Amino acid sequence: MKRRISIESLLLAGVLLLSGAVLTSCGNRKKKETMVKFDTQVVHADTLTYKVYIPASLHGVQEVEVFPQASGIIRKLNFTDGVKVSKGQPLVIIDQTEAKLQVQNAQANLAAAKAQLETTRLQYESHQHLAEKKIISSYVLETSKNAYHVSQAAVEQAKAQLAIAKTNLGYCIVTSPITGIIKENGFKIGERVDLDDMLCSVSDNSEIQAWFSYTESQLMELMDKYDLKATAEGLKDVHGKAIGERLPKMTLQLKNGATYGHEGIVTEIGGIVDRATGTVIGKATFLNPDDELRSGLSATLVMPTLMENVFRVPQAAAVRLQDQLMFYRVKEDGTVEGVICDAITSNSGNHYYVKNGLKDGDEVVIRGAHKLSNGMKVR
Repeated sequence: MKRRISIESLLLAGVLLLSGAVLTSCGNRKKKETMVKFDTQVVHADTLTYKVYIPASLHGVQEVEVFPQASGIIRKLNFTDGVKVSKGQPLVIIDQTEAKLQVQNAQANLAAAKAQLETTRLQYESHQHLAEKKIISSYVLETSKNAYHVSQAAVEQAKAQLAIAKTNLGYCIVTSPITGIIKENGFKIGERVDLDDMLCSVSDNSEIQAWFSYTESQLMELMDKYDLKATAEGLKDVHGKAIGERLPKMTLQLKNGATYGHEGIVTEIGGIVDRATGTVIGKATFLNPDDELRSGLSATLVMPTLMENVFRVPQAAAVRLQDQLMFYRVKEDGTVEGVICDAITSNSGNHYYVKNGLKDGDEVVIRGAHKLSNGMKVR
């Protein structure tokens, strides 16, 4: 009997110990749960500057590819790649031997035509006197007159041929069509060039155009924000101002990270959206007085955009739901509700600029938001 009572006592003691452990564990978990802290922040609408970064390629305000207008062997190259050349400056000399012979031949033909003209003139004048005295018939006179006119035409034809020969000779000297920076195309002295061979290109870099692409949504947002509309002269605002006067000035960030020293303006935005890419081409123009920029470089356009009535909220406050962002707003009773918002990442990367979904004076959870669900109490 004593042995039985002892076992029952032991079992009872074990149950009590287990219950105490469970209660202790629950108490600790409850204590840990109450230790979770949710920081909040009251947000207010503000006007903030957001910088849009757009890849761009740089082009001279005028770029001309130079082709020969005469075929032949290159005898001289009068330029160095990358240097500045002036309009009319000789660049390439093509062999002139044949062209000079054509000029000489045309000059000889002209001299012969002039001599023939003088002969027919004398004959015609002589026949005029004889016809007045009835010595020759009118037929002979008319024949003489026609021969004189044919000789006149022959002289004009010979003059034209000489002009063509001289022009062809001039084509052997290829000159620069504009003032700018020259880029060679690999031809060397002694090589033959034909009419479809590009010798070089010249770029007028006094101004540089940065070509960039806008997406269709960016274009629509831009037109709506600045009240732009399409006109025969391009995009203008409702008051007739050109886009260069209406849009904010842009800066240019070079590949080495440096910012170009002159601001530029948007001078053109295309009117047709490319169906394949969904983009439209735009151009921003920058002055280039020191030739610091060169055609063919790539850079990044930086366009500052003023955003009105937006809320600056720490990134930690956001809960990502696939491609959407949700923020927890604290209600008057201290519970939270999730709000889907339209937001973009700030340039610093530490905040979101919330464009809609929140109201001025809302209290938002900015720490611990990922542990929340609708209806939970945070204060």
